[in-house]
Amino acid sequence: MHVTELQTKHITELLEQAERMGIDGANRLRKQDLVFQIVRELIQNGQEFICSGTLEVLPDGYGFLRNAATSYLANPDDIYVSPQQIRRFNLHTGDTIEGTVRVPKNDEKYFALVRLDSVNGDHPESSRHKILFENLTPLFPNRQLKLERDNQSSENITGRIIDLISPIGFGQRALLVAPPKTGKTVMLQNIAHAITANYPDAELIVLLIDERPEEVTEMLRSVRGEVVASTFDEPAQCHVQVAEMVIEKAKRMVEHKKDVIILLDSITRLARAYNTVVPMSGKVLTGGVDAHALHRPKRFFGAARNVEEGGSLTIIATALVETGSRMDDVIFEEFKGTGNMELSLDRRLAEKRVFPAININKSGTRREELIVPADQLQRMWMLRRVIHPMDDVEAAEFLLDKIKQTKNNADFFDLMRGSNNAGKSHAANHANNGNTSNAAQGSLKTTAPTAAQQNSSETTNLPRRRGRPRKNPLA
Repeated sequence: MHVTELQTKHITELLEQAERMGIDGANRLRKQDLVFQIVRELIQNGQEFICSGTLEVLPDGYGFLRNAATSYLANPDDIYVSPQQIRRFNLHTGDTIEGTVRVPKNDEKYFALVRLDSVNGDHPESSRHKILFENLTPLFPNRQLKLERDNQSSENITGRIIDLISPIGFGQRALLVAPPKTGKTVMLQNIAHAITANYPDAELIVLLIDERPEEVTEMLRSVRGEVVASTFDEPAQCHVQVAEMVIEKAKRMVEHKKDVIILLDSITRLARAYNTVVPMSGKVLTGGVDAHALHRPKRFFGAARNVEEGGSLTIIATALVETGSRMDDVIFEEFKGTGNMELSLDRRLAEKRVFPAININKSGTRREELIVPADQLQRMWMLRRVIHPMDDVEAAEFLLDKIKQTKNNADFFDLMRGSNNAGKSHAANHANNGNTSNAAQGSLKTTAPTAAQQNSSETTNLPRRRGRPRKNPLA
């Protein structure tokens, strides 16, 4: 039996099972403690349990398997991993491990791992010969992460516009710049749904830092990937612990040549948490940001890359702007040049209830020619040349209207080509009409008097002034 079968059960089901097993005081236990007691009773009755988790190696050499359901924080039901197993299989923090466990002996407090079955989904022996993430060769993204789907929902419209304006590639380091109340969390949900639909083999992790609990619940219920959260009522140390475990887990999966995608909301609040946790260096930047506080969140964001040896790590992070906090502005300025893709949201569009509220002229991708076919790239550039003179709100409404008229982006490009051809024929007809009118005007010039002649004739036809004639001064 797998421990996750118990962990995914509702608390009422666990209480009923604990009552049948005769566990006293079950209704006063937390869910994690209740699972711990049930597993203990079942193992003592001779049942074998398989457990999985993400390894965290402590400074003393041993480690524990942390559970994603508890946001990788320390809990009584964590599994102990001995230093001998860590050295034998070359294990590191972030490795996802599955194996058989036993109950604690005598004065032990934790379950212990007795047999290792898999590491990051592969055989344990394969992890002994892997290349460390720091030794892998980073490259520009060269494979597009398409968000367009085969439906006509509003979510698909968001994905189609992103593919047209700021295409995303595997290994992208993307920054979603968003003022408050512009729909950034909903946009992340739409991106997550598109990724799980188009790339079911990719490893998707949604990391929510300092978010509201109801948004965490909504994300858990709507996204099929792994959702890890640390809500705003948790201390800053929890935010940092969760983020460190997630990025280490992602690195270990990339070492096994997997495509990993992290959706982070938000990197601004993560940087705030690091600013609280990191010891003060005495050098404070504008807004109260410590000079050393942004190193670790930059290391988190900088881990995104396409890897030459295989695999990729994509990070799409939101950055808060226009919040009225000088600290948030400083954090955004520090991260502004580190990404290779930027998607900017506009508050004016959101106030007008135009969603997705994407500012087209401020959004773009570096080296987009590496992930987009040449013919499609030319049409995207043509679209930008058409939209650039427009106002930001007008441009977004124009593009949104044209997107809704077509089923997919291929039809949209065909519509552009048709309108372009129509425009060329209209220009040619206009030029021909202009030549004909010029010829007609030329023929009229031979018969009609000129303006000077008309003025002279009008002058001669005017009646003479009465009275004494004016004396000629030259006479």
